[in-house]
Parts: sequence; C-alpha cells; structure tokens
Amino acid sequence: MIRLESNRYGQAAAWSAALLIAAVLSGCSGTRELSLGRPSVQSEPVPALAGRGTVEADAYYVQLVSEFELSPDVAEDEVCRDLGGSYRKGGTTSLVLFDVRNDTLKFHREAPALAYRSASSRCSFSLDAKKVYLSPWMRLDAGQDAQVDYRLATTSDDQLDTGKLGSDINLASNVLALTGVGTGVALVGKLASGWMLNQPPAPTPSPSPSAAPSRREETRSLPSVLDVAAGHATVNRIGLPVRETETGSYSPFAKPRNLGELKLYADIRSTLLLKAGRDGVPDARDLSLEELWRSSIRDGASGTSLQRYIETAEHPDRPNLQPDWNNYAEVESNCRKLKVVMRDLGFNSFDRNAVLYYFLDKSRDWKNYNLTGQRALSAGQPVAQLERYRANGFSACLSDDDYEVMKALGLAVNGPQDWSNTLQQLREKESYLAAIRSLERQLTAVVSNPNPAEMERQVYPLIASRQSGAGTVLLQDRLGNFGSERLLGVNAVPGDGLVLTSAQLAQLLAALKVQEVSCARPAFEQGRPVPNVAILLFATASDSPLAKGGALEFEFEGGHILRIALQSPAFRDFRQDVLSNPQLGDCRIEPTWLDRL
Repeated sequence: MIRLESNRYGQAAAWSAALLIAAVLSGCSGTRELSLGRPSVQSEPVPALAGRGTVEADAYYVQLVSEFELSPDVAEDEVCRDLGGSYRKGGTTSLVLFDVRNDTLKFHREAPALAYRSASSRCSFSLDAKKVYLSPWMRLDAGQDAQVDYRLATTSDDQLDTGKLGSDINLASNVLALTGVGTGVALVGKLASGWMLNQPPAPTPSPSPSAAPSRREETRSLPSVLDVAAGHATVNRIGLPVRETETGSYSPFAKPRNLGELKLYADIRSTLLLKAGRDGVPDARDLSLEELWRSSIRDGASGTSLQRYIETAEHPDRPNLQPDWNNYAEVESNCRKLKVVMRDLGFNSFDRNAVLYYFLDKSRDWKNYNLTGQRALSAGQPVAQLERYRANGFSACLSDDDYEVMKALGLAVNGPQDWSNTLQQLREKESYLAAIRSLERQLTAVVSNPNPAEMERQVYPLIASRQSGAGTVLLQDRLGNFGSERLLGVNAVPGDGLVLTSAQLAQLLAALKVQEVSCARPAFEQGRPVPNVAILLFATASDSPLAKGGALEFEFEGGHILRIALQSPAFRDFRQDVLSNPQLGDCRIEPTWLDRL
C-alpha cells in the first residue's frame, strides 16, 4: 500500500512538471512571419508572328507583372481577404517589394507585391496579394534590359505602420496598370519612375524603451525575366515559394507552412493602338489619321489622346502634325520627326508605321507613289512621269523595312520591288506601243498614197504572211457589203481568208479609197489585250465601194504585218473600248470618230 501511494504521488508530480513546461513553452512561443524560398525559373519561347521566321525585338511590347497564387493546401476560411479592414498597428508584418530598374529607359521604381500580417483576432493571418503591374509597356528591345530585385521587409515595431506603407505604394503602382508606352521622355515616366525613392520619409514616433522595435530585411537579385538574342526571345516565368514560418518558438511542432507562390512574368503583345488577328499580326486597314490621333494613351487617372501625347512630349524633334500637305519636303521632314519621336516614346514598328502611313496619306505625293501597278499600266502614263512619282518616295523618312511592315499591316504600298516590276512592265508596254506606232505610220503612208505602183513598193517590205512568207499577207474580209474576193478575182481559203501579194493588197487598198485613218492601239477582248494585234479606224471617200469605212485590224510579229482583217467597229467590242478609254498610251481616238462609220 505504501509503495502504491508513493507511485501515485510520482505520477502526479510528473504531470505537474509537464504542465509547467508546457506553460513555459507557450509563454515562449514565437511570432509568425513570411519567408521566401529559392526562386524557380520556367522558360517559354516568344513565338514568331505569322509570316515572320524570327522574333523581331522592335515588333513586340513587354510589361512586367507580379501575381500571387494561393496554395490549395491553405483553407479558404483561414485567409482574411481585406488587409485594410482588419489591419491594426502592432504585431508582425512582412512586405515583399520588387525593385525594377531599366537603365536604358532611365526607369526605376519599387512596387509592393505581397503584404502579410499575422496575429489577427479573426484569422491566422491576412494577405494583400493583388496583381501588380511592375512596369509600363516597353518595346522588347528595351525591356530586355530590365533587372528585378526583391526586398522582404519584416517588422514587429508597434510604431511603424508597414501595412499602411504598402497600401500607399500599391495605390501609386496602379498607375502602371493603366499606362500605355514610354518611360524615357514620356509623361508616364514622370509619374511612375522612382515613385518610392522620391517620396519624403514619413515621420516615425520614437519607440518607448519597453517597446524595442524588431525589423529585418532581405534583398536578393532575381534571374532576368527576358532573354533576347538575334532572331529569338525567351520569357522566364519566375516563381518564389512563399512560406509562413514561426520564429522564437521552442515548440517541437513548429514548422514552415506553404502559403503559395509569388510569380513574376512578362506579358507580350504586338500592338497598343491597333487590332490584332488570331495570328498576332496587327491590322491597320480601314482607319484614318483622325481615328489614330484620338486613340487613348493612359497616363494615370486620365486618358491622353495619342495626338496630345506626341505634341506634349519633351523631345527636340517634336513634329508639326499639320504641315503643308502639298509641300513634299515639309511633309517628308515632319514624317521623319514623327517617326523619331514615336520610336523614342516606346512605340513599336507596327504602331509607328500605321501612324506614319495615315499621316503621309494626307499628301498627294504619297498617293502618287502608291499608285497600283495595274492602274499605272491601264492609265497609259509615260515612264518619265512614273519615275517622278517614284522619286518622291519619302526616303528621308521611310526605309525598305518600313514599307514591308506597312504591307504586313494590310496597307497598300509600293515597295522598291513593286516599283521595279511596274516600271519594267510599263517599259515593255511602251516598247510594244512603239512597235504599233511604227507599223501604224508605215501603214498610214501606204493607204494615203494615191499611186498604186508606189503603194505596192511601200507595202512589200511591210508584210510577211505565215502561209507564203515575205511580200504576202493574209486578208480576212468581215465586211459583208464590200466583196474583196469579187474585186480581186480570187477565191478565199475556207475558214481562213485570202493570201494576197503586195500587188493585190495595193490594188485592194487603192479601191477602198481611204480618206482618213485614226491612230492604232492594242486590240482588247474581254478586257485583256490580244497579243500582237492592233486596230485602227478608217473612213472612206464618198465614192468608195465601202460606205463610210470601218475598222482595220492587223496582226504583227518582228516588225512585219502577218494578217489584215476588215472589221466592224463593234468587233472585239472595240467601239465600247474607245468610248470607255479614249486615251490609251499616246493614242487618243475621239468618240466622234465612231459616229462617222
């Protein structure tokens, strides 16, 4: 019995000691705060735009973004959604800030990414983890120079409102969520760059001796978000594990808890002013300069139009946006200035060239330069005139690459190769028309000669049929009221015509008594020129066996006439062709000619 009672007292003492130790440990329990793990990097290549085999740094915009993803292991009801509503001074607060620098753009800002608060009466911790835009939109070639560090600041100072500080900075960071492009000389740069560094420090009351502040900071550099090399680019998505740790605790059960991951990545797009198709290529068709000038560029709380954005830029080459549109040199000079300012403001090649195209479209010289090849050929303008149009190609403003970008945007422009093709076709056409002019002059001299013997000598070297060679020609009489077979006393080849000698042709032309001929022009059929076939109109004297006249069509090759056909002016729709296009090359046939036939 004595032994049992002694054992009972021993157990009671052991339990009392255990309770005492637990009480001591609970009194020595630590505080919960934030810690960040080693960053992970996931690389993704930037895809090349449709029709382009490589990634061109001047064709993309990039914006740095941070976003927190809550771990699914953390119960939803454990998190206080609104830090501002539950925040009270005191306790432990951790703040993660990203420090973003871009020396190329002279850009520097510090932006909060995550605010953490422990020791709340309503939950285990509070989080303020909104999506944060760390930078404005930058061209990829400038954005590659961005360097990001993070700073983890933890304080238990009852006098320092770290949460309020984070809230204030977050309010300023929202400026960049609405921002367009530019940091160097842009309006946006003045608002956002170095915001935290330029603010005066807030006064902090001196802590009481009994309340010694506790503050720790951790600063580390992160891997580059962008890797840009010749012809390709890579976006690195950086993940920082976020953990809740307990410090100053003697509990053997205390261990870090995974809260989620803080992500740092880059958004990529190809335009800020235009619509982009599914392939990512912007489309600048069906716009106007006025529409583009009204495009809104956000600069904080208010929107600034693109026109005002450019007009107020602090730049030595600020352009005049209303030049004398009839003055080629003035338009070209301001086009160059506009291009430089837009480039320095951070606009990429697509947006720049869309604005430049519609700016130049106010100029008559620009419209002449971009005259389509089909229109140039059908208009019959001389090569010398088109050479002058080509010379006014705004080469002091636009490069060959600019014209290619405009084409990619769906805009109708003539690049150097287009002009070479058009001028080559036009020279070939002029050469073709020159051959027709030469034959026309010789043929006109023949039919105007009243002496049949001289007419025969003139026409002999001019004709050469496929059937019988030099000095002969195939005649096709399609005027039923004339009767060339009866006049010459020969029989036609069925389905072909008459093969005449130079003497017979001279006899026929003399009998026609041609009084006047028009100039010759290519023959067309269904809107297309018939190869090596020309046609002219002729009027006959009152005593001619052919009343009034008709159309004379001739086929030629190598400077010789192979075939002559007497046609009605309605053949091949020649009448309508003359009415629709009196001028073709340097041959003009007045519609009144048709009334005489």
